[in-house]
Amino acid sequence: MKSPQSADLNSLRIFLEVARSESFSSAALRLHLPPSTVSRRLGELEAALGVALLLRSTRRVSLTEAGQHLLESVGGAVELIDRGIAGFQPADGTARGRLRVATSVAFARTFLPPILKRYAELCPEVQVDMQTTHQNVDLIGEGVDVALRMGEPVDSEMIYRKIGTIEQRLYAAPAYCAGLALSSPEDLMHVALVAHRTRMRRELAHWVLSDGNRHFTLERPPSIVVDDPAISERLIAEGLGIGMLSDALAADGVSAGRLVPVLPEWSGPSTHLYYLFHQQLGDLPKVAEFLKAVRETFRIRDA
Repeated sequence: MKSPQSADLNSLRIFLEVARSESFSSAALRLHLPPSTVSRRLGELEAALGVALLLRSTRRVSLTEAGQHLLESVGGAVELIDRGIAGFQPADGTARGRLRVATSVAFARTFLPPILKRYAELCPEVQVDMQTTHQNVDLIGEGVDVALRMGEPVDSEMIYRKIGTIEQRLYAAPAYCAGLALSSPEDLMHVALVAHRTRMRRELAHWVLSDGNRHFTLERPPSIVVDDPAISERLIAEGLGIGMLSDALAADGVSAGRLVPVLPEWSGPSTHLYYLFHQQLGDLPKVAEFLKAVRETFRIRDA
């Protein structure tokens, strides 16, 4: 049997992709490898370590206790090695490699296309690997280079910068509003609400509204609770209730006639947008150019 020291770096990279995606086919696609190669290399890694790392079934892949331990032990180290290698600027000055970015579905849908368009102009040879999730990811543990978030970050070890602000208002489908007489926030006590989980308090939707002079706090059970604003937008447009959306996320729906503002003189609190990155990655060309593309995109948008 091979000794543990014979486990090579490429096999560990393959293991990390399978462990994080819980899928051989997804890992093979991301790594640009045949699924048979992924399976063979993982078998070799298990043989080298003398333990089973994965439990395989027809529907999914899950980690054994040893596999979970290996993921936690080497995941961050392998990513740091890859970043260190990718950080070397080629002789021709062109940034290459893969940039891993994490953000929410709502941010990606609303702001990402112009950012990626600008980044493709700056770094055409960098592959962007986009992870969309409503949860805040562990940048170091999951090998993410840059995170784009709504709301002030709490990651004390990360460098973060405010890149913009979005305003929030109430929206609904035109058909839903057709039979309603809404003239003040008090009228919202008897309509269906679609609420985002971060704006809940003790199972109640908690919306703070203002018209610039007066303030009103709405607290009542919503009809639907979701984890991502992009899902809220779709449900609201289908006529399932009134919800609070950013003006940027609602813009396409308003233009297409799927959404209309509700009590337009009243608005919710502004939300700030940030990017985050580890301080040791900020000088990598592929990261620095992406941050530049983000700043330029929001500068044009705000102008």
